[in-house]
Amino acid sequence: MARHSLCILLCLFGFSSQKSTFDDTSYVAAVVEYEVRANSSLNLQNYVQLIRDAAKENADIVVFPEMTLTVRDHVVVPINGLLKDYPVPALQPNLYDEVLVSISSAAKENQIYVVVNVEEIVDCTSGDVAGESCPEQKVYLYNTNVVLDRGGAVIDRYRKINLFGESTRKPGSLSDLGIFETDFGVKFGHFICFDLMFQVPAIQIVQKYNITDIVFSTMWFSELPYLTAVQIQEAYAFSMNVNFLGAGANNVRVGSAGSGIYSGKAGALVSIIPGVSTTKLLVARVPKVPGQVNETVPGPIYNSPTEQDNLYLLTDPSLVSHTTRLLTPGNQQFILTDNDVSCYFRVRLSERSGSNTYRYRAGAFSGVRTYSGFTTGGIRVCSVFACTNDTLQSCGQRFPQYSPNSTAVFETLVINAGVPIPETDEALSAKKTVYFPVTLDTSLMPLRPDFYNFEERQILNALTVCSFNLRISVADLYSFAVFGREYTTDEEETTDNNGNTTPAPEDPDSDSSGVHRLHLLVLLFCTLALLRL
Repeated sequence: MARHSLCILLCLFGFSSQKSTFDDTSYVAAVVEYEVRANSSLNLQNYVQLIRDAAKENADIVVFPEMTLTVRDHVVVPINGLLKDYPVPALQPNLYDEVLVSISSAAKENQIYVVVNVEEIVDCTSGDVAGESCPEQKVYLYNTNVVLDRGGAVIDRYRKINLFGESTRKPGSLSDLGIFETDFGVKFGHFICFDLMFQVPAIQIVQKYNITDIVFSTMWFSELPYLTAVQIQEAYAFSMNVNFLGAGANNVRVGSAGSGIYSGKAGALVSIIPGVSTTKLLVARVPKVPGQVNETVPGPIYNSPTEQDNLYLLTDPSLVSHTTRLLTPGNQQFILTDNDVSCYFRVRLSERSGSNTYRYRAGAFSGVRTYSGFTTGGIRVCSVFACTNDTLQSCGQRFPQYSPNSTAVFETLVINAGVPIPETDEALSAKKTVYFPVTLDTSLMPLRPDFYNFEERQILNALTVCSFNLRISVADLYSFAVFGREYTTDEEETTDNNGNTTPAPEDPDSDSSGVHRLHLLVLLFCTLALLRL
C-alpha cells in the first residue's frame, strides 16, 4: 500500500515508473520543434516545462534544437575539468551557470536524458584552462551539445565541427565525436545541423563506431529541391539505416523548421515541418533495431500546403549547372549523363488543370556546389524536380501562393543512377560517397517509404546502380532524386556547366568514351530490369 502511494506521488511530481530498460526492445524518444525567441530566461523556463512534459509521456530522452536556449549568453561546460569532480550541476549550483543548473535539475527531477545546445565559452585570456586547448590567449566560442543523464549529470559534450558561417565560433576537433551510452541499452551518436552534410561526423560516426541511433540538433535552412529539413533527415535515416532523433529550431521567416523521429527504412515515426511559428513536443516509441516498427506510431503531421507559403526556402545553386531535359505529358524514357554519372529515366505523367501548373525537368549532375558561399561540397545527382515555367532558371522554386492541381500526376517514375562504385576511406573507416533517396511533395514532406523502392547494386565490378522508382501513382510531387554526397571533392571550386540542356535522348558526341561505357552499362541494366517486370 505504501509503495503504491509512493508511485502515485512520483507520477504527480513528474516521475514515471515506466522508463525503458536495458532488456526492452524499444525506448521512448521526444524531440522539440522550438520557436526561436530572443529571451534567454523565457527559453530556460520553457525548456524546463518541456522536459516535464516529455517525462509525462514516459520519454527516456528528450532532444532540443540548435541555438534556441542561450541568446547572446554563453555557458561554461568544463567537462574535462570541474565536471569530472562534480558532474551534477544541480547539486553544486554555486559552481555552474544557471542554464546548466536548471537543466540538470529538470533532468534529475524528471529522471530523463536531456540533450541541449548552447553557445559554449572558453576563456583563455589568462592562459591555459584545465582540459582545454588554448592556442592563443583569447576567448573561444563553440556551438556545443550538452548531454545529461537521468541523475542530472553531464555525461557528454560535442562541439560542432562543420560551421555554417558562424564566424565568431571555433570548430570542434575532427577527432572529438559525440557518443554517449544510456541505461536503457542504447548508444547514441550526436552532431549538429550542417554536420549532417559531411563525412565527419555524419558518416564516420555510424560506420566506424557501429552507431544505430543518432541525436541531431539543428537550425536548418531548408533548400529546394533536395535539402528541406524533414526530407534530408528522413533520407539520412533511411540510407544509414539508423534511428534518428531530429530537433529543429522554428523560425519560418528565415526558412528554419522541421523536426522528427525516424527509424531506418520505416521512415518517420513522427515528423513535422510547420510553415507557421510553432513550438511542439513530438514523442514516439522507437525500436532498438532500426526499421522494425511493430506498433502504431503517430506518423507525419501534415500541415496545409497554404501554410507552407510562409516558409522561406533557398534554392540549390547547382541546378543551373545540371544537365537537364524538360518532361512532357505521356511516356518517355531516356538517359542523361554528366561527367561520371549516367541517369536512366522512365516517366509517365499527366498534367492537371490548376491556375498555375508546375513543369518538370529530369536532371543529371556530378560536380561541386556551394553552400551559401560558406564552403563547397561534391554531389552526384539523378533527379526529377519541379519548375515554375519551362526554363531551367525557374527550377527549385515554388509559386508564391499554393493552388490545388498545380502538380503533375506521376503514374510511372523510374530513375536508375549509374555511378562509380563508392570507396571507403580506410583512415576514417567511412565511405567516401553516400547516396540518399530524396523525395518531396507540396506539403514539403517526403513521400512515405512504402511509396517507393530504393536499392543499390554493384554491376560487373564496373559501377554501382542506384535504382529508385515509385510503387504507386503520385500527385503533388515536387522532387524525386538519387542524391549523392561525394566527400572527396569538398572545398574544391564549384562546377559551372552553364545550364546544359539535352533536347533529345541521343547525343553521340556529348561525353567521353568512359561515360559512354557507363551509359551502355546502365542501359543494359535497365533493359534487363524491364524484362523481369
